[in-house]
Amino acid sequence: MRVGRIFGWLLLVAACAVLVRDALAWHDTGNFAPDTIGGLWFELSGSSLRIVQGLIEHIAPWLWTLAVGPVMYVWAAPTLIVLGAILLFLCRRPKPRKFY
Repeated sequence: MRVGRIFGWLLLVAACAVLVRDALAWHDTGNFAPDTIGGLWFELSGSSLRIVQGLIEHIAPWLWTLAVGPVMYVWAAPTLIVLGAILLFLCRRPKPRKFY
C-alpha cells in the first residue's frame, strides 16, 4: 500500500508541473494549448510511444483507433490529478481499530 501512495503523490506532483508548464506557455504565447497525454508521453519517450502503438495496432488495430488513440488527446493535468487522487484513496492508511 505504501508504494501506491508514493505513486499517487508522484502523479499529483507531475500534474502540478504540467499545470505550471501549461500556464507558462499560455502566458508566453497568449493562447491556451494544454499538453495532452500523448504529447507528454511523446516528449518524455517518443520511441516507447511508437513501440506501444505498433504493438497494439499489430494485435488489435481497432483497439488503438477506438480506445487508446482518443485517450492520447485528453488533457494531461486533470488526468494525472484524477489518477493520483484515486491511488491515494485506494492506498490510504487503514484506521486504527479501537477496542473498548
